[in-house]
Amino acid sequence: MIKNITYIIILSILTSSCFKKDEVIEPHLPGDITTVVVPMTMYYTNQVYVNLDDTDFTSINNRSDFDLNFSCNDTSSVIRLNTANFGLAAITEFEDFESVTDTSGLNWKFDGSTGDLDSLAFDNWITISNGDTSFSKRVWVMNRGISSLGVQLGLIKLKFTGLVGNKFYFTHCNMDNSNLTNAAVEKNPEHITTQYSFKEMLQMQIEPNFDNWDLIFTQYTTMLYTTDGLAYPYLVTGVMQKYDMISVALDTTLVFSDINLSDTLLMDFSENFDKIGYDWKELIGDVNTGNISYEAKLNYNYIIRDEQLVYYKLRFISFYNPETGEKGYPTFEYQRL
Repeated sequence: MIKNITYIIILSILTSSCFKKDEVIEPHLPGDITTVVVPMTMYYTNQVYVNLDDTDFTSINNRSDFDLNFSCNDTSSVIRLNTANFGLAAITEFEDFESVTDTSGLNWKFDGSTGDLDSLAFDNWITISNGDTSFSKRVWVMNRGISSLGVQLGLIKLKFTGLVGNKFYFTHCNMDNSNLTNAAVEKNPEHITTQYSFKEMLQMQIEPNFDNWDLIFTQYTTMLYTTDGLAYPYLVTGVMQKYDMISVALDTTLVFSDINLSDTLLMDFSENFDKIGYDWKELIGDVNTGNISYEAKLNYNYIIRDEQLVYYKLRFISFYNPETGEKGYPTFEYQRL
């Protein structure tokens, strides 16, 4: 987030009048190269939603404003953690809040950063079999994670009790059973997800309208590996793409200024939420001494294809505020192809 060649794909079926003519893609000139500085801030406090169509920050929020994301798809039962806070969840063996007094022995899970439904922490809160729906009666514990300043956000106990029509139903309380709350979250058809905050004990709409954003700059939890190959979850700073609507391909061989639409034909596109991710920057220095800096990988060219089949090329050029030198300001340049 130069010059190039635009091409037109026109498919015409002339052999039979029973086939509907494919829509002709109107010719257009490539857009201008635009440079964008994203204000995540030094401690990566902000989540920033970016719309590539008009280079707009459609929403900026504190990453700790909410805890859960509820899918607004009319047939979906997906509930996701806010992994920007390093949120974790675990299911207990108990069906009543009073029996859950601590976190000993719990198997903590986080949501995989690819967005794969098989990698969700709340993976079996609902079961649908042969048209029958049932809900887990067991209590979950959620570690809400940490704020951008390192403050522990606390533990919550919760039970999911229903999904009726367009509403999720659940009950939650503190670990000492205080603030017992019966909650409902209603799906919003103009959004991909809607949010819930345990702190405020209410539903909120932080994510913009689904057609008003393409990328979100945020911290998120992912799996990293030690030099010995051991896996461990870690909080990284990067970019997630719009869920199930945006496809991204990575090229490391072409010169950014030379990339045109025809170059995208053989590229391998992915809908993984973290296809852009965090790996577009390189850590320079010694982490043990704290003398480190981040350098953008200028040969990492990302090709973005949106739901309207509009293509963009994008590369990162810095991780620092160009005026103050402060880290936490990812800077990218991009162009519509």
